[in-house]
Amino acid sequence: MASRTHHALLLLVLAAAAVDAYMLSNPVLPARLAATSRISRTSPLRAAATTHSLRSALRMTDKAEAEEAKAPASTGGTFEFYTRPRTTNANWGTFFEIATKDSDVYITGIRAGGHSFANFEEYTRLDVTTYTKEGTCVGFETDEKAWKCIGKAEGLKVPRVEVGDSFAQFTPLPLEDPVLIPANSVQGFVIHTNKKTGLALRRKLNFDSNNAGDPYFKDWIDGVTDEGDHLKLIAGLCPGEKLFEDVSDSNNARAFVGVIDYTLEKP
Repeated sequence: MASRTHHALLLLVLAAAAVDAYMLSNPVLPARLAATSRISRTSPLRAAATTHSLRSALRMTDKAEAEEAKAPASTGGTFEFYTRPRTTNANWGTFFEIATKDSDVYITGIRAGGHSFANFEEYTRLDVTTYTKEGTCVGFETDEKAWKCIGKAEGLKVPRVEVGDSFAQFTPLPLEDPVLIPANSVQGFVIHTNKKTGLALRRKLNFDSNNAGDPYFKDWIDGVTDEGDHLKLIAGLCPGEKLFEDVSDSNNARAFVGVIDYTLEKP
């Protein structure tokens, strides 16, 4: 009996040592886990976001870890905000807003997922354009002069994102320069593609599902679809094939799905 106990203790010690060695050899993972822990645990509205961000942090492959290890750790002020997974919806694109809280936020990257009926693990090639404007999107969906193009690409390889996939691979969209959003303000964005089902999105769930208990899936209070410590995302309408000409009605608002990369200090 004693020998079995000693054997079990030895296995626990070896396992702990292996975990420590792994964490030390992967400097990015501890930083991402630390960033995830900053999400408030006191708010039930953010509980699902905490779980999803933790799962996202753990999904890195060895290759991705090696690439990310070259960049500064997220403890240096770089944050990755993962939204909730997509639903069955996809469209030409989407309008959405980013509302800041008590800190200035510099958007340094936007990552999104494709659909376009590509086979699983195959790339969707999209022509993608991203625009932004100060203030809300509402009322400006057909006012091209109000918007500034901040990124454009042709034939961008965008992996298909599966419905409900919490470990999805999102693709960085072209972004010419960081976008400053002052504290307690709103910035509008629109992403547009050349395919009717090019961009994977999320809609409000009005039926029973595994996510029915998550208010950010079912109840978009004031249009808020995702929320973190420094910012929140607000749903918008969907543009049609002709950007700034065709637009959905208010009953077809959609949520952006992907990752928002940002810092709190000027890059």
